[in-house]
Amino acid sequence: MNVGARQARQGEAMPESSPESRIIRRILRVNHAGEHGAVSIYSAQIAWARRRAPDILDWLEDTIGHEQKHRELFRSAMPARSAKPCRLMSIWSVGGTVLGWVTARMGRAGVMACTAAVERTVHQHLVEQQAFLNRHDMELLGIVQTVQVDEDAHLVHAEANLKGGGWLAKAIYPAVAAATELMIFVSTRGDSLRLRAAMKAA
Repeated sequence: MNVGARQARQGEAMPESSPESRIIRRILRVNHAGEHGAVSIYSAQIAWARRRAPDILDWLEDTIGHEQKHRELFRSAMPARSAKPCRLMSIWSVGGTVLGWVTARMGRAGVMACTAAVERTVHQHLVEQQAFLNRHDMELLGIVQTVQVDEDAHLVHAEANLKGGGWLAKAIYPAVAAATELMIFVSTRGDSLRLRAAMKAA
């Protein structure tokens, strides 16, 4: 077990300059920005649902509440780890709003396909992060695990309600997944790819 992992297990702070600390700061930036984007997506979809799909409004409002809580969890974990929010948060605000607006105009299938695609992408990232955090930051691991419970519930609900969505849902799913990965890549200036490689190597 390396020094960083041993310090994490013992509840000690790792040096800010250590490779593990830098990876943890990247994880926090990406996760916090992603939750901000999710809030923007659901905000746009809620505005549409109030007029056109009141039957899914309660679910959307519950879901955005979860995303707001997740965003705060990651934000509150930043100071102790010398992390700061992504400097390009506007990409997530604008991109999320556009994504939410466009998919909402495609109806209920569009909303559910959007959620399923985003959450499936998020799930993959969170699983990768947990494998790293289990060795280096048990407190942040607990936060990520808590968040994943909600995100997986969103995914299950969306996919269950996608049955019968037809060709539209099948077309939206890969497009939204690709857009989510692109937003992560652009907002982190390519750091997301380095993060994935660094987590595997650490």
